Amino acid sequence: MSAAQRTKGFSPEAQEAIEARALTGAWELRRLQRVLGELTRFDETNEAATRKARNIMIWCIVLGVVSLIVAFVSFDDGLMWVWLGPVVMTALAVLFGMKWRGLKKLDLIDDFRKCLMPALRDLAQDVDAGKRIRVRMDLAGPVERKQISHGNVDPGRYIQVKETVYEDPWGEVRLPLVDGSTATLEFKAWWTKRERKYRGRAGKIKYKTKWSKKYSATATLLPAVERSWDEEGLRSRTDGKREKAQLVQKEGVTGARLERHWVFKGVGGPPGDAPPAKEVVGMLLRLFGAMRGGSEVAR
Repeated sequence: MSAAQRTKGFSPEAQEAIEARALTGAWELRRLQRVLGELTRFDETNEAATRKARNIMIWCIVLGVVSLIVAFVSFDDGLMWVWLGPVVMTALAVLFGMKWRGLKKLDLIDDFRKCLMPALRDLAQDVDAGKRIRVRMDLAGPVERKQISHGNVDPGRYIQVKETVYEDPWGEVRLPLVDGSTATLEFKAWWTKRERKYRGRAGKIKYKTKWSKKYSATATLLPAVERSWDEEGLRSRTDGKREKAQLVQKEGVTGARLERHWVFKGVGGPPGDAPPAKEVVGMLLRLFGAMRGGSEVAR
């Protein structure tokens, strides 16, 4: 199924976001949720197609090697047709390899559907339905334009380690709330790819690729009018190892900001993990709890 077929019936906004691998603008909550739902359906379908193409490619490579061995064994018997197997399997491996790479280029990062969508669902009753949500999302993940460093690093016990780092401030959402205050959620990831060359126990040279994904989510709450804050109470409810809280001066009022960090790891490919939505929503609730007079929104 082609990308056009998988997006058939989707809204123009969703089709444009899929093509650009980005979503921006000012949105009504329900409309934003519908478009994110369409992006989710596309991404899940595309991931399934990508896995299928990769698996077929691998099987073609395996069958190609097997058929090549059979061809060599049968060559002395004058069976020239046995070379057809390796040729066909090689051609199919190339074909599905090209399809696999093409599908990977359409992939969207999982973060928006694993973290942002459920967070928006949990916060829906607190959002002012008469106002628009401002959104900036880059859904491409760790691509070349986000690369900030690349090269060999200290290999330690390995023969060689090549490291590539990507900086990805992929999302920012500004939410107008029913009490007149404004909440902002910002997401940023640093992807590190390490390609390791080492010698196995039998002396054979081997390669392994590992990924790490350092993550920060920042919640900011700005009241509609100047209010006082229980700064000491907020900091007492902050995990000093993973979080940082502070008051900020922005848009003419004193607001509060809470930043939290996570680390995810993967082997072979970039990890698809994202911060749990309940923890991100919990950050905003703690800010509401620290805003004196803001309990009408905090749950």
